[in-house]
Amino acid sequence: MLRLLVVVLVATNLLFFGWAQGWLAPALAAPRHSEREPQRLAAQVRPEVVVVRPPAAVRDGGAAGSACLQSGELPLSEAADAEAVLANAQVPAERWARVPGDGADAGSGRVRLRVPAADAALRTRLLALPGTALAGGFRPCGG
Repeated sequence: MLRLLVVVLVATNLLFFGWAQGWLAPALAAPRHSEREPQRLAAQVRPEVVVVRPPAAVRDGGAAGSACLQSGELPLSEAADAEAVLANAQVPAERWARVPGDGADAGSGRVRLRVPAADAALRTRLLALPGTALAGGFRPCGG
């Protein structure tokens, strides 16, 4: 009985190997080998937007490239004043956005002002802004 089981397993493995190699293609459809790396690379969507940064740029918060900065949590009633501070600092309105505060749902009334991509010059200007109107000033996102 055990001998029969071993023979069946070996035959099954040989049959599978032959199918995987495409030797049984007329009788059984060969496995799809077309989804290998060259086809995956050709199927990428907008690969030019991927930016590989050196490890040093990641460690120091992205100072070598663009970094995400955000203000402290603000009550919704003070958000307009904080936005005025950004406008006075000549930060274009399309560079920042209001986002809900940490762990806040849409109805909590607390927001942050986030600049998702600040280059070195903008980063310097944002970090120099007064912290009183911005709930402690700008800091790296997620921190």
